[in-house]
Amino acid sequence: MTPYYRRDQADGITPPNLADESTYAEHIVHARGKRTRFTSLSIDPATIVDFGPQLWQLIQPKIYDEGHGVVSHDALVGTLREELRSAPDPAARELAARALPRAVRRQEALVHWSFDVSRIARKELSEWARPHVRHYFVKA
Repeated sequence: MTPYYRRDQADGITPPNLADESTYAEHIVHARGKRTRFTSLSIDPATIVDFGPQLWQLIQPKIYDEGHGVVSHDALVGTLREELRSAPDPAARELAARALPRAVRRQEALVHWSFDVSRIARKELSEWARPHVRHYFVKA
């Protein structure tokens, strides 16, 4: 199993915005300063050194056992290349063109969270997610 890493704050992982509807390309291009429903990872900690002071490692068996998914680096790059080639919307193709080199450079992968948040108020989702996301990572 390929290890995945994240750089974030020393006290925890930035929670996702579980109400967000961003695509992979939107997440990659616009995520700085904006939380999305995904959590960025990398297969190479050296490529994300500027993302935060603390290196974290994803606990993959736990992610899969509890119904969440990881979009591998290869799958992410493949999806972006397909959008670049065949998305019907020119804006989506342009966004994929901007996202692709960033994903390749950072060797990016994504956690796609699948929490049942049907009983959580939308305005409380972010703070609700904080402790729920944290236990999928250990300090590396």
